[in-house]
Amino acid sequence: MNKPQKNIKKIKCSFILVDNTHLTSTGIKNLLRKVRKLYLITTNNKHPAFKQTENNLEIIFYKNKINFKNLFNQLKKTYGINRVTIQSGGTMNSILIREGLIDRVSLVIAPCLIGGKDTPTLVDGDSLRSQADLKKIKALKLKKFTRLKNHYLHLVYEVINNK
Repeated sequence: MNKPQKNIKKIKCSFILVDNTHLTSTGIKNLLRKVRKLYLITTNNKHPAFKQTENNLEIIFYKNKINFKNLFNQLKKTYGINRVTIQSGGTMNSILIREGLIDRVSLVIAPCLIGGKDTPTLVDGDSLRSQADLKKIKALKLKKFTRLKNHYLHLVYEVINNK
């Protein structure tokens, strides 16, 4: 994404992107050409997005650490965003699931086994080590099961968030 791209096809959705140091100015420009609106969330006050002037960019800045409960409330109240699809890695997944911000999980299971001690998982992040940490465990309720081509499975779960 950070290399210049000529033929970027515009898509009809918006992106909410958490980024501190990955994207360059070129990467931001490429994304802005691709999406309807880019909501960039950062704690980096020198992020290259601050130099952009396109009207399809909203920057949400947190001084120290991103407060995801606050962020989701702000996205809803300020921008009218009621639903988001999260496509992230295990660390971000662990933060959002443990904060009770995910209510549905949709997984496609591939018919192969991949592993290794440094292989990312669906939920990475800090290990649960104490009795209090056990409250961060989220139970899932299977809502839908679909067999796909080539032995793939699509599973949809409701996350049981005890309020």
